[in-house]
This record gives sequence, structure tokens and C-alpha cells, in this order.
Amino acid sequence: MRVRRAGLRDLPGIHRVEQASFPDPWPLFAFLPYLLDREALALVAEEDGVLGFLLARREGEEVHIHDLAVAPAHRRRGVGSALLGELFRAARGARRVRLEVRASNRTAQAFYKKHGFREEAVLPGYYADGEDGLLMVRDLP
Repeated sequence: MRVRRAGLRDLPGIHRVEQASFPDPWPLFAFLPYLLDREALALVAEEDGVLGFLLARREGEEVHIHDLAVAPAHRRRGVGSALLGELFRAARGARRVRLEVRASNRTAQAFYKKHGFREEAVLPGYYADGEDGLLMVRDLP
């Protein structure tokens, strides 16, 4: 497995992983700003195709993870951990990383906690279907 910067040629694979991962997936065109902006932190893990991806942006002294997904057949094999590890390396100079996760997604919450994230706030009705979100943060050295 290799983690690298994502490009336009990765768009179909990223979209395929997104659709398999979320009940309300992003539309195809929503990924373009991340793939076209050289300042965005857009990563893919690949091995004969896209296994997973991570999309983030620097926002002042923070890095905000907007989307992270791993294809169902490749979960629990270190793909998500490899993507986060590369993000932490790329985020040098930032003070913290933040993200939002569904309150019902205990698996994702446990994954993020394993990587040093903590719950900082409940976000009532954050998702389009009315589900609450959790703001999770990790301080960086």
C-alpha cells in the first residue's frame, strides 16, 4: 500500500469509496475543489486502485478533516491509520487537527480516539438527516 497526494485521475476511485462508506455520500463534483487546489491536503491510499482517501484543509492554525473513508473490504488493515499518519506529517506547523463524526458512528469514534483525538463538543442536528455530530480534536506537538 502506498499513500500519496490525490489527483484528478483518482476521482472515480474516491467517489466509489465514498458511495460505499456513507449513507449520504458527497456528489462527484464535491471532490474537485480538493483535487484541484494544491493547498488542500488530499491523500489517497492505493494498491491496484484507491483503497481509501482523506480530504482536509488548513484553517489558520488548525487542519480540518472534511472527509476520510476506506473501502469496506479494506477496513481494519491499517489504511485509515496510514492516511492519518501522512496527514499528521503534512500538517507540520498546525496546532491541532479537528473533524466531525456522527454521534452514532462508534466505530469511527473509537478509531479516532486510538489516534489521539478526543471529543470536544456535541453538534446538535449537524447532519442533514438531523443526527447529532461530535467535534473531535487532536493537539499536535
